[in-house]
Amino acid sequence: MYSSPVFYTLTLRVIHGKELERRYREIKRIAGSRKVFEVGCGPALLGRYVGKERYSGMDLNERFVRYAKKKGYDCTVGDIFKDDFPEGEVGVAVDVLHHITPGERELIERMRRNFQQVIVIEPVSAFNVDMPEFLRRFWDSAFGDADGINPFEKRKKWQFTEEELMGHMKELGADRVYARGKDVVAIFKGARFPDI
Repeated sequence: MYSSPVFYTLTLRVIHGKELERRYREIKRIAGSRKVFEVGCGPALLGRYVGKERYSGMDLNERFVRYAKKKGYDCTVGDIFKDDFPEGEVGVAVDVLHHITPGERELIERMRRNFQQVIVIEPVSAFNVDMPEFLRRFWDSAFGDADGINPFEKRKKWQFTEEELMGHMKELGADRVYARGKDVVAIFKGARFPDI
């Protein structure tokens, strides 16, 4: 799934259905006319909603970044734990935290230092699937989150009910948390911008 931007996008549309568009529209609504920087941007799907002039992103996947650049988006190849983020208005992480667990707190703190506001959207059902582990491993490697960044053994621990995921976001410091469809939305104030 992570070797082709087109297959990745198609797979996301199949897995998330209408939720995919709903989450991007929600980010656009929250961000308004402010500039958005997306960590783990993939092929820059969010860019279509916020506009090329207000969008930039970073991802480790060189194929995805090349694809996004061909589409006219300002994206760079980079490590979201090591490379610098620009200082900006809104930092966004969509469907990222369950890929990097247990590093979610570190990422959010890095983002809060650089942005006025941070928006995180995570699906409730990322790993909360009731099936035998050998089937979960197969699903994960074929259609799921096996992106080669974080091993299955760490990611499989990301199992939350909606209420638990909302609580986890509050523990991470979110100022506002709510459910939107099958996703949980968490909004964090930037550390240097407490009045935003």
